[in-house]
Amino acid sequence: MDASSHPEAAANTAGAAAPAVVCTDLSVRFVTDRRTVTALEGVSFDIAKGAFLSLLGPSGCGKSTLLRVVADLIPFAEGKCTVLGGAPEKARRDRALGFVFQDSALLPWRSAIDNVALPLEVGGARKLAGPSPRELLRLVGLEGWENAYPHELSGGMRQRVAIARALLGAPQILLMDEPFGALDEITRDRLNEELLRIWQETKTTILFVTHSIYEAAFLSQRVLVLAANPGRVRAMVDVDLPAERTLAMRDTERFVRVAAQLRQLLGG
Repeated sequence: MDASSHPEAAANTAGAAAPAVVCTDLSVRFVTDRRTVTALEGVSFDIAKGAFLSLLGPSGCGKSTLLRVVADLIPFAEGKCTVLGGAPEKARRDRALGFVFQDSALLPWRSAIDNVALPLEVGGARKLAGPSPRELLRLVGLEGWENAYPHELSGGMRQRVAIARALLGAPQILLMDEPFGALDEITRDRLNEELLRIWQETKTTILFVTHSIYEAAFLSQRVLVLAANPGRVRAMVDVDLPAERTLAMRDTERFVRVAAQLRQLLGG
């Protein structure tokens, strides 16, 4: 493990780019009728603007909870979380965040382009900055499918529509909660490559939740490894791989070395 395993060093390795997200000693607790559950405890990390960071860890370690704190969907009990220099609530209200869930959550009675345009109606804004719904469908590789309905699309295509919808309004940060977890391996690999292309074209900051060691290593610049019970930071790992990546890279010694490091941390 290198110096980037510590939050302080991680901030330095981010370079000159200003942080998009900074969490310091963050704790989240859920209170039920019977007890109080600590989902996250003392979590500290940062993400530079334009960076790709994956959250990796076992079930119950708080990956999705952490994503929802950044999205201002759930409150935190202690510590501090800033998004684009302010409170998560401000980033949400400013439409600076896009969210992609594991399920595409498309409305079955709306076409692909109408699903992408849905935030325009829900948010009360007739026009948002950035590419149009049609341009976004082209970006995610669905040109010609604008008028197709969800039942006419494969699982991977539905997730592409969900990504296009999340990118409407040109959000500065894209939050992705295991978006490819329910897909078959071949489709997942293809969408991993597509996501890297979209990230490089849009320069959007991406915070990506996954259970897959190989997915985290392939996609990310850095990987935040979490431990469970309660959720806490085990390490921040720099991914020492070239910026330009192909699936064939997963057979190289460098990739295998990164994957082995992540696996060792998960098992520790």
